[in-house]
Amino acid sequence: MHTKKQLLWADLSLLFIALAWGYTFILSKDLLTELTPFVFTGTRFLVAALILLPFVWKRLRSVSREVWIQGAVCGIALCAAYTLQILGIERTTPGKAGVITGTNVILVPFLYFLWRRLPVKKGAVIGSLLAFAGLLCLSGEGEWVGLSSGDLLVFLCAVFFALHILMVDRAYEKHQDIDTLAFVMIQLMVVGVIDTAIAAVSEPIPHQLSGYGWFAFWFDCLIGTLLAYVVQIKAQQFSPPVHVSILLSLEAVFAFLFSWLLWGEPLTTVVVIGVALMLAGIYVTELSDHKEKADEVDRI
Repeated sequence: MHTKKQLLWADLSLLFIALAWGYTFILSKDLLTELTPFVFTGTRFLVAALILLPFVWKRLRSVSREVWIQGAVCGIALCAAYTLQILGIERTTPGKAGVITGTNVILVPFLYFLWRRLPVKKGAVIGSLLAFAGLLCLSGEGEWVGLSSGDLLVFLCAVFFALHILMVDRAYEKHQDIDTLAFVMIQLMVVGVIDTAIAAVSEPIPHQLSGYGWFAFWFDCLIGTLLAYVVQIKAQQFSPPVHVSILLSLEAVFAFLFSWLLWGEPLTTVVVIGVALMLAGIYVTELSDHKEKADEVDRI
């Protein structure tokens, strides 16, 4: 049984990551004018993995073969998600990419049911539906004119993000003493190696980046990748997967907020309603989660 303090820190950490990810949609869109997609994603993850490697080098020897395999499989799912996302961002707007990525909220509880054959709790379903309704509102009033190829790529990315959350949760269930940093490093390295290899054979060598380009790259690398996944995977030790997915879906709220502040995008009534619905989804899930834990304590 996790303490309230652990749950609170997990929630606050995930909220910070959602804020950072919301900002990276704008940075990534801008950076794609200076870097090709596979070069960007591959080097971003490879550099993050290499930075983390010295901190886990000695501990990697004690990582079991099964954990290595699970880390590699989770890394492949993460690679698919980020590769599809960056290819989609190249073909659509940052706001729409943020919204569509957030549809993993509605996918997680039902994929959880299909995969694990466990009943979907009513609170999680209601919370996910409210959050998803909020995401639809965040698409903007009258802006949907049909799905582009970029929209479809980002939706596929959302499917893989949902699968990644479930796969990490499964790994923690099977290996409760898993080394978090080593587990993260394995996944980051898998993404970096795969996409860098693809870039080496399919994309031109990048030119010198601008000052803003370097800022965007290092923010994405250090905050949006390295810190984000250390925090997310650590937080999943204390928060259930549906709860994690809803908190992280707030990246769509922050993506629109940054778009409003930095690009002057109008904050319409529909967008405000979308934010309110997403917060309501989180609140419903929180209440349901705390009630279930209280019921467990009463039964004990």
